[in-house]
Amino acid sequence: MRRWEEKESLPVHRQQHDKRGSVYAYRWELDEWRESRRQLMEVENKPAAESSNRRRWSVVGLALLVAVSAGGFWTLRRTQPGKVEYTPSPEAYRAYERARFGDNAGRTQVQAGIKNYQDAIRLDPRFARAWGGLATAHIALTWFGDVPARETMAQAKMEAQKALSLDRHLASAWRVLAFVAHYLDWDQSSAEKQFRKALDLSPREAVAASWFAEFLLDMRRYDEALIYAKLAQDISPRWLEPVTVAGNIHAFSGNPDLAIPEYQRALEIEPNYGLANHFLGRAYLAKGQTAKAIEQLRRSNELLGGVPFSMGDLGYALASSGHRAEAERMLSEMNHKRQAGYYPAFAIAEVELGLGHREAALDWLERASEERHMGYYLPSADPIYDPLRTNPRFLTLMQRMRIGTSSY
Repeated sequence: MRRWEEKESLPVHRQQHDKRGSVYAYRWELDEWRESRRQLMEVENKPAAESSNRRRWSVVGLALLVAVSAGGFWTLRRTQPGKVEYTPSPEAYRAYERARFGDNAGRTQVQAGIKNYQDAIRLDPRFARAWGGLATAHIALTWFGDVPARETMAQAKMEAQKALSLDRHLASAWRVLAFVAHYLDWDQSSAEKQFRKALDLSPREAVAASWFAEFLLDMRRYDEALIYAKLAQDISPRWLEPVTVAGNIHAFSGNPDLAIPEYQRALEIEPNYGLANHFLGRAYLAKGQTAKAIEQLRRSNELLGGVPFSMGDLGYALASSGHRAEAERMLSEMNHKRQAGYYPAFAIAEVELGLGHREAALDWLERASEERHMGYYLPSADPIYDPLRTNPRFLTLMQRMRIGTSSY
């Protein structure tokens, strides 16, 4: 199994328990893996078919076409006016397929994905989709908090720009640039234009629709956000992230009772899906069901691997519900990690806010803004920051981020 996992990107998940570990896979991931193997076989068989076609052309005297086409493993094929589709080498495509990670990927899978995308690019530097995949993987790496967000997003921006230099019609690269414009550059106008560009180029790009929904959520444009979350679900019914995003739109707009069925729908499909577990805990907290919320947030924190946003939300829930001693221990551990190296400031801001230390929370939130890592969602919409909405320091920060405050 490990050989298939390492060499063929078999979507296997491992969870360590006290004495023994468990190994499992999701049915929908296995279905997608089988489909990717089929596509790979098509790509690998393509050079032979193209070689046969070239021989037929040479029979009728087009020797020049043979000379041009036979020089490598790739071809250029026009699919519509102004668009050129690139066929990579089989070796590069195989590395590209190994790089793809699933909806519930942990840091090890994302790091392995980065390595395989880099291998695909080394094998075929003109492979635009590999550059776009690498950019997306660096966005994913941001959420684990191991590397400063400024670094991962700047890297993603460079890779997306390289992808677009090879293929201006690559939707995945446009959505990465949109994400970076939103979170790193705080250029909200450009972010919206680039998300729309991605969707114009590829209306069936579920990731672009889901990311755009989250952008609109950060901008507090909830009705529009729900449209794109539902579009992403329609495009990719088996993908759980947009189901969770729809729940978050309801929860953040003050409707946790509408959010909870969305999270439960995702968890009926996959009980160990970390994000749905996490935001279900947040919804329970919003309803005042603190014991249930803390139990749920502890479970999701374990499933997600103790990433900063799950730690910050758990610390906030503990602190705001009276478990101050445990929250203060978490806060001390976060500060120790930060002193020893890098740890995102936003998680510390959340725990300080839960403890009632509003000025300290604002201090840490301003540091988080400098780091360009302010949580899974921006404070503009996150209900955790409701106690700060009218604070002049908070309003100034939102203005710097070019997010309107008229709806506060």
